[in-house]
Amino acid sequence: MKKLLLTLIIFIILTGCAIKESDISKIEIVNTANGEKTVLDKSSQSFKTVIDAVNKKDKTKENLSGFSYEVYFNKGNQIDAYIMNVDVENENIFIKKDEAVYKVKKDICSKILQDENFSFAYINKTINKAYLLQNGETKNLNIQYDWVYSDINGKINEKSGILSDNSENQDKLTIKDGDKVILKFDVEPDSQITRVYKEGNAVYTGKNISDAVKYIKNDGEYFIETEIKWNKKSDVNSYGNQTVSFLALIDREADFNIVTKENFPGNILIVKIENLNEDETVKLSTAAVKIETDIYQLKEDGYDYATIMPIDLDTKPGNYGIIATFNEGKANEYTKAKEINVLSKTFKTQYLTVSEDLNQSNNDDKSIEEFAKIVKPARAITAPEKLWEGEFLMPVEGELTTDFAEIRYVNNEQSSSRHSGIDISAQIGTKVIAPNNGRVALVAKNLLSPGNTLVIDHGMGLFTSYYHLNTIDVEEGKDVKKGDIIATVGSTGFSTGPHLHYAVSIYNTYVNTYQIMGGIIE
Repeated sequence: MKKLLLTLIIFIILTGCAIKESDISKIEIVNTANGEKTVLDKSSQSFKTVIDAVNKKDKTKENLSGFSYEVYFNKGNQIDAYIMNVDVENENIFIKKDEAVYKVKKDICSKILQDENFSFAYINKTINKAYLLQNGETKNLNIQYDWVYSDINGKINEKSGILSDNSENQDKLTIKDGDKVILKFDVEPDSQITRVYKEGNAVYTGKNISDAVKYIKNDGEYFIETEIKWNKKSDVNSYGNQTVSFLALIDREADFNIVTKENFPGNILIVKIENLNEDETVKLSTAAVKIETDIYQLKEDGYDYATIMPIDLDTKPGNYGIIATFNEGKANEYTKAKEINVLSKTFKTQYLTVSEDLNQSNNDDKSIEEFAKIVKPARAITAPEKLWEGEFLMPVEGELTTDFAEIRYVNNEQSSSRHSGIDISAQIGTKVIAPNNGRVALVAKNLLSPGNTLVIDHGMGLFTSYYHLNTIDVEEGKDVKKGDIIATVGSTGFSTGPHLHYAVSIYNTYVNTYQIMGGIIE
């Protein structure tokens, strides 16, 4: 009797008290690879089978093998936690409770191994593995699968899902120039196709990730996915598809491109800078441009910047180098050089005869000082973004009487400066419209040389100026839209008759008035 009691005590210690089905309110199974949770219906056979597995087990010293599930038994306010290892290769089931390891009875093993709730153990065992390597280092990925496998009875099954849950710790790859990013496989697939998406739009479709990464030339965040296929083969019972996906932050070395194809003295030279990060700087220099201009971001949170530079009117035809210095003075400083060809251009010559009093009023020190004090400062500060949209309109209809950069002789003496814009003859009171969107930078009346003057800032250092106006119909600091009436034609200041003097400038350097009518930097 004592021997029987001792045996019973040892059995209870080794196996624990038997669990009654009626005591369990819920059983939850958690897939340790992908985090999928399954709650077993209390009336289901699976519910009974899992309880039998916990009850019908023997303590063992065998090493755990197979795929691990977490199993939770809810008993009122109490939760019992177990680890269940499903070994499909050796057809064994192990249960771990605290530090004790048990082996489930064979008859229950067979039921567990045929239970759909534990089928991922077959996926984990049979599925072909895909690895993303960046410079030889394995990265965490989201992998979806649609896989066919054979169970212990030879039954063919198909299962879809997520191979591993990397939603929280998935690596967002930062890919720089020279990085080697490849997919490796333990079994080579029969086919694969890679797609690259930018802001939800497909921008590349190709064979593999290596080619896709090489294709992406511009900085930014991209979503990359590769569909991989293993075909059915006579000697293999497992096959199917996987989709590998990840976010990639592409960080290319910054560079610049010359946008304008034909460059003449007095024209705007447009340069775009690509892949410039927020913490990087760039400085451009060329002998064809005499002033410094700023770099402006073209799109908020983007990597593309641009500058518009005035080619000096006195620039002689020929080739000129443009040097871009990135991160000047820093450890990662580097330079890139390109070349522009400044073409020859002939400008018109105009002869004017005016009264000596009018000529003196335009050229005396007082008018020059007034212009420098009032008009130039208004064109020194600009909106840090592009305000205009599309092509610029001609602000007034009329007859062109003086062209841009004409060489002027006033009373047979050559003027010290070239004509800064174009003169359009029109009747007094003719409406003047805004050629594009902008902000009124200056309203000044009764100036000695330009008369009633209006200046509009279009952003990024681009200004339009209007001289000799009769009336000005907008307020300083206010925004204007393309086509708005902003003023009327007059003959104020140094003027030989009613006309609009219309000028375009990069800050205070005048440029070809017509060039912007074709639209710039869209």
